[in-house]
Amino acid sequence: AFFGSIRDEYSTVMSKLRVREELPIDIALHIIERIRERGLEEILKLTEKYDNIKLSKDELLQKPSRGQVPRCIIESYRRLELCARSFLSNCVCRVGGFITRLDWIKGEPKSLEPVNRVGIYVPGGKYPLPSSLLMAVAPARVAGVEEFVVATPPRNSDLIEWVAGYLEVDEFLRLGGVQAIAAMAYGIPEIGLEPVDMIVGPGNAYVTAAKKVISKDIPIDLIAGPSEILILAEDGVPEEVVVYDMLAQAEHGPDSMSLALVTSEEFARVLREELLKYSNESIFSSLTKRGGILYGKKEEIIRLSEILMPEHLEIFGEFNVSKAGAIFEGIGVVYGDYGLTGANHILPTGGTLMDRPGLSPFTFYREFNGVYAYRQWGDLKAQAAASNLAAQFARLEGLEYHARSAEVREKIYKNGLP
Repeated sequence: AFFGSIRDEYSTVMSKLRVREELPIDIALHIIERIRERGLEEILKLTEKYDNIKLSKDELLQKPSRGQVPRCIIESYRRLELCARSFLSNCVCRVGGFITRLDWIKGEPKSLEPVNRVGIYVPGGKYPLPSSLLMAVAPARVAGVEEFVVATPPRNSDLIEWVAGYLEVDEFLRLGGVQAIAAMAYGIPEIGLEPVDMIVGPGNAYVTAAKKVISKDIPIDLIAGPSEILILAEDGVPEEVVVYDMLAQAEHGPDSMSLALVTSEEFARVLREELLKYSNESIFSSLTKRGGILYGKKEEIIRLSEILMPEHLEIFGEFNVSKAGAIFEGIGVVYGDYGLTGANHILPTGGTLMDRPGLSPFTFYREFNGVYAYRQWGDLKAQAAASNLAAQFARLEGLEYHARSAEVREKIYKNGLP
């Protein structure tokens, strides 16, 4: 992990954190070409090979069934849809004690013609991610999108299907990986699946590569890499808050970036000691590879932050910064992860903000090319009140340190004290 002054570590940080992930474009292209040539037969064969499950053609595409949806999901969607409507009218939303604003960097908010039919990819596996489904449907529906196709890997997909049913999604596709992206982009005539007009949603490197391949034919949201958090903190911030936020980001995978920039060497050493208590945790490997704690003057911190343009930027103190996928002023990323601030969590990574911003209703307008950052803040009571919902949602997705990131705030802030 990085540790030291910004001045001494700058070159090392930039060389390690600004290396773009090599996407398996050739593999994705080869699979997509085979699917376009051989159709349904190839899709079923690939699903059996990669997901270790044999499906019939009748099991691939259905209207989603309804099932029990937890309250935390329902509340998250309510806030996301409410704020999506507010962003269209005045780019500001107030919900649950939080305030979220779209800060425009390039272009301006204006209503255009929406796409009609959107495909949404939702990561699956041991712990599916229903939060990503909410993040895609809410702004698209507010923008005027009329038809939705949701694709997710076939194993352990019940919760995603129930949420899709609750959201009244039109079609539910039990497909994952490259084959799901190809199916939504070009259709599967044998089962009546029509092509979509746009594809959105996060995924692994193969899904991302597939999205890049098909983007020559239909629009996509963005090309996202490993998740990132950059924390800017003055002295006096509770060290548990900073450390749990770093660990929560590390939980996303071995290539995640978790970096804290602080204003004194003394505070940096306190944070390092606290962080090292978790060095035996499996998630610590990403901190060793792409994480750390640096200290420096405020102007050095601000300059590095504006260069990195991270996916998530947490600010504790007075730092005049404006470029990140989402900016959290004095609040935790976990509240944005689960829609409790009303902001979206499908965001640009790897310093690509100026190419494409995070999802909002504007994403789904044809010809839209503006750039904005989500900026959100809230009082201590709002964070304490939302912590239980955030922790419930996090554990639903198997993200224990996300849950602890929320719970530590409830513990510290429940009496309204920093």
